[in-house]
Amino acid sequence: MTDLYLTILQPVSHSLKVKGSRFIGWASPVHDRDEAESFLRNVQKKYHDATHHCYAYRLGIRDSSECRYNDDGEPSGTAGKPILDALEGRKLTNCICVVTRYFGGTKLGTGGLARAYGECARETLSKCKIIEQYLAVSLSLVFDYDLTGTIMPLLSKYQCQIINTKYGAKTTMVMRIRQSHYLAFQNDVINQSAGKVLLNPMKEED
Repeated sequence: MTDLYLTILQPVSHSLKVKGSRFIGWASPVHDRDEAESFLRNVQKKYHDATHHCYAYRLGIRDSSECRYNDDGEPSGTAGKPILDALEGRKLTNCICVVTRYFGGTKLGTGGLARAYGECARETLSKCKIIEQYLAVSLSLVFDYDLTGTIMPLLSKYQCQIINTKYGAKTTMVMRIRQSHYLAFQNDVINQSAGKVLLNPMKEED
């Protein structure tokens, strides 16, 4: 499905040693750039005495996708890109991988660095539980109480997630629905309520 993507369930770490240098990999699910940069700062703080904190992250899918990587002082292309390649190799998005290095006194050369960073990232990601997620649309429905019996079966049919409901002269319901289901749901709501339900998309979320 076009709204399907793969990410990881929870943060995972892995470490390895290569010719005296210690590499510590961390991977975490993130939803946006702020979360990714916050996670990076936390790793930098945890290992504040390390030599390098190299990273890559991917966000979104298709036209809204974004990826960034950084070598953090290592020779260009030897750290951030191999980490990004590890993420792309598993088709992961909304995910960051940070590899911290403690220099052990022996230079690895550009090829050795790329292999070490790539290996640490791949092994870190191999320990992650990969899950399927879907892009979703948030929206509000406003309707008269007597339409409740019409609306509720549709929410079940399209597996909508109800965020909150307010009752008054009219019922206002905030919910989320899988992006690929939205148009069919909208048509069903309009047709089965004779256009008496006010449906307002709010924003697209992950």
